[in-house]
Amino acid sequence: MRSKALLLVCLIFFQAFLGIAFASTPETIEIDGDLSEWSEDTLLQTNSNGVEFSVTWDSENLYFSWNGTDWGSNIEGADLFIYFNTSLGGSVLSKDWNFAHTLPFAADYGFVLEDSNYNRMITFDGTSWEDQTTVIEAYTGWADNKVTELSIPWSSIGNPTSFQFMVYSQWQDEGNVWASFPIENPSSSNGAETFTHVWYVDDVNEPTIPSSLPIIETGEIEKVDDALNLAIVFHQHQPYYKNKLTNTYEMPWVRVHSMTEYVDSPGILADTGTKVTYNLVPSFIEQLVDYNLNETLDVHTDIAKRPWPEGGYPNATELELHTMQFQSFWNSGWVYNVSETDHIQSWLYPSSSRYSELYDKTLHNLKPNTIMDDELLSPQEFLDLQVLWYLYQFSPDYVQGDYNSSHLDQGLIDLFMQNGQYTHSDLMYVIDTQHQHMANVLPMYSELAAKGQIELTTTPYYHPIMPLLMMDGWTMEDGIRVNKEAWPTDVQQHLVTGMDFFEQELGFRPTGMWPSEQAVSPDMVQPVSDVGIEWMVTDEELLKQSTDSNGDYIDVEDITNLATPWMSTGVDGGEVAVIFRDRVISDRIAFQYGKMTPQAAVSDFISYLDNVRQQLIDAGEDPSEHLLTVALDGENWMFMSEFQHADNARPFMQEWYSRLAAHPTIVTTTPSEFLEKNTTLPEIQTIGTGSWIDGTLRTWAGEAEESLAWQRLVEARNSLVDFEEDFPNHPGLDNAWESLYIAEGSDWYWWYGLDQDSGYDENWDVLFKVHLSNIYRSINLELPPYLQDLWTGAATPEVPYGGIIEPMIDGLALPGEWDGAAKYEAPVDGDDFDIDEFYIGYDSSNVFLRVDADTPTDFNENPRDSANDLPDLAIYFMQPNAINFNEVETNFRTYYGNQILGFPAKYMVAFDFNNLRDDGSAKWILFTAKGKSGDKEQWVQTKSSTLGGCAVQDVYEFKIPWSEIGLSPRYSTRVKVVSSWASELTYGNGIEMEMAPPAPSELILPDLEEWVTLLELDDAIGDETGDGDYVYPLASDFETPNGGGLWDATKLTVRQSAWNAQFILEMDEMTDIWGLSNGFSHQIVQIYVDQGETTYGKTEMLIGANAEIHPDWAWEVAISGTGEPGAVMGVQADTGSTSARGIEVKGDVNTNTITFTISKGVIGEDVQNYRYVVVIGSQDGFGTGKWRDVDLTPSTWTLGGGSDPAEDDGIDYDPNIIDIILEGDGQQEMLSSYDVEGHIFAQLTGFEMPELAQQIYGFKFVSSTDNSALFEWSTTRNGSGTIDCVEADNSANTISQSWEGTGLTHTSTITNLLPGTEYDCQVSVEDLISENIRISTSAIVDETAPDLLNLEVEIYEDGRVKISWYTSEKSTELIKLNDEIIFEYNFATKKNHEYITEPLSDGDWTLEVISADASENSNSSILEFVVSLGIIDVEDDQQNENNANETSTNIEEKSSEFSSTIIQIGILIVVLLILVAFIRVRQNESDDDDIWS
Repeated sequence: MRSKALLLVCLIFFQAFLGIAFASTPETIEIDGDLSEWSEDTLLQTNSNGVEFSVTWDSENLYFSWNGTDWGSNIEGADLFIYFNTSLGGSVLSKDWNFAHTLPFAADYGFVLEDSNYNRMITFDGTSWEDQTTVIEAYTGWADNKVTELSIPWSSIGNPTSFQFMVYSQWQDEGNVWASFPIENPSSSNGAETFTHVWYVDDVNEPTIPSSLPIIETGEIEKVDDALNLAIVFHQHQPYYKNKLTNTYEMPWVRVHSMTEYVDSPGILADTGTKVTYNLVPSFIEQLVDYNLNETLDVHTDIAKRPWPEGGYPNATELELHTMQFQSFWNSGWVYNVSETDHIQSWLYPSSSRYSELYDKTLHNLKPNTIMDDELLSPQEFLDLQVLWYLYQFSPDYVQGDYNSSHLDQGLIDLFMQNGQYTHSDLMYVIDTQHQHMANVLPMYSELAAKGQIELTTTPYYHPIMPLLMMDGWTMEDGIRVNKEAWPTDVQQHLVTGMDFFEQELGFRPTGMWPSEQAVSPDMVQPVSDVGIEWMVTDEELLKQSTDSNGDYIDVEDITNLATPWMSTGVDGGEVAVIFRDRVISDRIAFQYGKMTPQAAVSDFISYLDNVRQQLIDAGEDPSEHLLTVALDGENWMFMSEFQHADNARPFMQEWYSRLAAHPTIVTTTPSEFLEKNTTLPEIQTIGTGSWIDGTLRTWAGEAEESLAWQRLVEARNSLVDFEEDFPNHPGLDNAWESLYIAEGSDWYWWYGLDQDSGYDENWDVLFKVHLSNIYRSINLELPPYLQDLWTGAATPEVPYGGIIEPMIDGLALPGEWDGAAKYEAPVDGDDFDIDEFYIGYDSSNVFLRVDADTPTDFNENPRDSANDLPDLAIYFMQPNAINFNEVETNFRTYYGNQILGFPAKYMVAFDFNNLRDDGSAKWILFTAKGKSGDKEQWVQTKSSTLGGCAVQDVYEFKIPWSEIGLSPRYSTRVKVVSSWASELTYGNGIEMEMAPPAPSELILPDLEEWVTLLELDDAIGDETGDGDYVYPLASDFETPNGGGLWDATKLTVRQSAWNAQFILEMDEMTDIWGLSNGFSHQIVQIYVDQGETTYGKTEMLIGANAEIHPDWAWEVAISGTGEPGAVMGVQADTGSTSARGIEVKGDVNTNTITFTISKGVIGEDVQNYRYVVVIGSQDGFGTGKWRDVDLTPSTWTLGGGSDPAEDDGIDYDPNIIDIILEGDGQQEMLSSYDVEGHIFAQLTGFEMPELAQQIYGFKFVSSTDNSALFEWSTTRNGSGTIDCVEADNSANTISQSWEGTGLTHTSTITNLLPGTEYDCQVSVEDLISENIRISTSAIVDETAPDLLNLEVEIYEDGRVKISWYTSEKSTELIKLNDEIIFEYNFATKKNHEYITEPLSDGDWTLEVISADASENSNSSILEFVVSLGIIDVEDDQQNENNANETSTNIEEKSSEFSSTIIQIGILIVVLLILVAFIRVRQNESDDDDIWS
């Protein structure tokens, strides 16, 4: 005070001495927008925007002026805030106005101005900011006068003698500060600010020159007493990539990320006071240590360390070199885009520019089947690429010694600053140095733990899903039973070995645990507790599924429940505290903050936590007694999100950790440190079962592929247990059990199924099978077929397929009837059931097989002297379209001898020798595979054919409908035929004589579909804007020649065939820039099918679409497809099951079309009468549900124009849908009907199918003669028209012939054609004309009649007669009985002829059939037969109409009387049986246990 008084005296003296007048308080200002009465000495500062801020006061009021802002303008406009510190206490945070900024003092009062319509004085009441009723006299700046004047009564701020104040202005919507005073405060327009400077008024009663007010830097604000506790938990995990038997790593990712993400996080943290918890998975630690100590090779370093001749390539195959080249670009995006200046890592520019140059020379987004499409770089370029690939696996900050000076490596720094032209020695230096520096990773964590800055926790050793291991099997939405027992000993082994290994490497036993995938259940609590774990972390969804001590479900919307640990007790005892992660803020780090500046992201994070703190205060809670948990993967978010373009999140972490350390209302802590407070925890009665993925276990179980993996794990474990019982001291048991535990890890099941797609799922499948195989190999057990390398090429037929065939199924190989079938030899000797050869062919509905083998006639001539005396002939069919052994519910071995088939068999068709008739006709029996159960593969009989489905006389012949064995057009299957002798027709009770062919035969069905167009709908052009203002991502990958169109559908065509529905989308623009297997890159298309009124229709769209189907349009089937086959699926609403089977998606960038072909077994049969909602979005291989997000603003990989997730629940309510197929307008209105604040999704409708129009389809040429041609076609309605044939070389010569249709399928012969001439022919109906077909007439006159063979009759019990015969060429049909024509068909279209008569009377009959070919050459055959069934002659039975009616009436009466008597007797018998049963039950029960009472 003395110094300030002295200063004031000096100032007065100085003024008097110089004769200069200074304005000082008190001054009274009139609030009128006129600054003329404000003296220069009231001006405190002018900022860089030209805004002038002034202050003065008198005894009643404090006056402020702000000159330079129109508060009503959206461009200039903003909100004005003034804060006052007048006493002890107060708030260190401003009122939350989009952000709660950190003030430079604990403020007691504040003032807020939005515009001329709103201003308020606010007071901090000890818990929150509250509005005052004080009326403030104000003049608010506007467009024509940007002067703002305020008169704030002293009474409104507590009549202080001394006080501090500061002022700032922020944008209305974003909340970013653009101006602040004193100007030493930040105003970065980039999120929440931390202000540090204030003006200080010592005594308002003393005359003061305002411009001389001192500016004070307040320094860091201390943590408040009621600060919220925050636990940040990072999960450091990698799958177990090591092959235990070969001692190599099948994937290199532990090494690749070890010196970047795993060192950056603790390295940056160490320079701050923030506390973090890191979870280190034991199997991850093991791999880190192994790489360092043993320099173990992986698939990459193995190639790098092979002999590498100078100027050449390493000693590797072409495939290895191409794969290595492709994978050497699997790096974060920032490494290719370092600029020479103005980049945080500009010193890396020389090497980065070389890396970028090589990137531009190569192809990317390749798949295993396209990996060879890229050209190999030159040897020097390839060597440069390898050095850069390994070099950029180091964090630049680590290499420079920023985290620890001992880490500095000048050799690496020099290579970073070199522009290529590296040597092999450089490559070896980088790799060897990497192995050496991996020794520093764990110490970086242990040193921080020793200082108390971090807590280290662990996970069960190989990262298993403990709830699934503890389950007694399950059946989930795929309907497949996984038969297993609970494996508590396995869980215990993972826990104990994990804890022991952690202690071995880090020197202590942890007390906290991250259960693998945060998966918990009541059964796993006690095993976790038993190993000394005191707390574990899981997701808030599991808290929602848990019950409290009263048995009530816990409300996670109540922040007091979520922001606190709970105590959970297991089913069999044991207690563990559980912290539940706040999903909203945890996911923002991983999925949103990479799109923001570090400052804005951290501001959002802190604002969220301050809001949580305020909620606790409002609930009457002390935030210091609560713990909010943020938990996420420790490394993936740094390089897989948008952070990969922002220096791998290093700037974000620096901002995050440093601001958390300084923020006054947040205290970072560790869970163990918080629990040491001995706060009484609320109790969970029963903890929920699930994981941090949707709160369920469905990511690891419940899809067919996942169930198959679990079944194979169960099979391996059962084999191991059985082996150990027999050989308890076998030296391979330890390795076998170890491999089993590895196979129990969660990662393999994560990538199986359609819910997760890495884009390279086949790599994970191979690695899982490696671990499974090692179980068997360790103890010298034979590998199951699906683990053997048995997938081979198909056998080559002796005679290839030649087209459709029409064999007669009679057991006789008639001339020409198997022409067109593929013929396979059977070279193995099958002894007394030998197969010589077999044939396989097809027509448009059936598969035909002929097996030339020993027949029942041979068996009778040479009877077997053996218990195995029952013949069996079986045909095994592969699961259609299988490409490997990963097919659920399939079998791999033969029925009797357990021989390996070499493909996953789904169907087995067996000849039914028990129903063999004298004429050779028989039935076949269809069995469907169900996979292995116990020691046996299961076959279930699902169908038997009608008599005549197969036959044997000289050969075996089969006719099997496509649909019975799962086939459709363009499908493929593999086939083997097996002959056997059995003692009884049960599994394993027989011997197999021959399996043919040795390699499987293959059948690929042609495209025989005839399509009917149901709808052609033009969609609005230029509407790829979603709700009206969606904009493209910023990456160049989305550029098109016309500046858009990638998601603009212009037309949809819907059509159907007998087997499939087809949806053909025409897009405005298409590319396949990423080289995806289905031929297109950018689009995701989903089709929602409303089949009508059902009880199970759904309105929720598939995950990621972020919209709903209107309840009136609820869907029963949903189809989703992208350019990646692994993302194609159909979902059934009634079961929730998902499958890709029966769905084919293809794109064509030449025609800009995307075609979905969907089996009617998937979409339903009544395609024409369903309703559809078809939506298009942007495909993102890493996005939720494969959808690319639409956010408020666009970023590199996300669209803009939508909305960001809701602040309170973190859910995206804005649709990711860019275009909807609609008739007319309505898209914008529908897609904009969402409400983020109201938590409402947009509701969608679609289109209905129109009435089917007349169409011509299936127009085809059947045959021709020298002067005629036969055609077939179909129409969708009855009609008539003409066939017109124009001579190809003489358009003036047109032959026209009319036709009249009585149905929908038509056949017609056009005559008067010239011999040896080509014609272009078409058919017309109404105003429609078919496509042209070019035909040729024969130059030779056909004078040879067709052979007419195998004329047979079969008399049915009701007197009907089936007449059948075969002709050697397509022929007509004329049938006479006793010289009377009973049937005539005048078109030569068939070789196989069959007709069934009306019932014939008893007697002798003479049958004559006549068949003529297209040239009218005819042949005939006569057959006499007798009908003797006691059937009254038809003529004798029709004496007159009256007698007939009378007879009929009498018969009906007698029948009725007889039936009535039978029914009465039946009812009486049933009643008596019930009474007897009742008496028996009563006799066997005591009076004390009467179940009827």
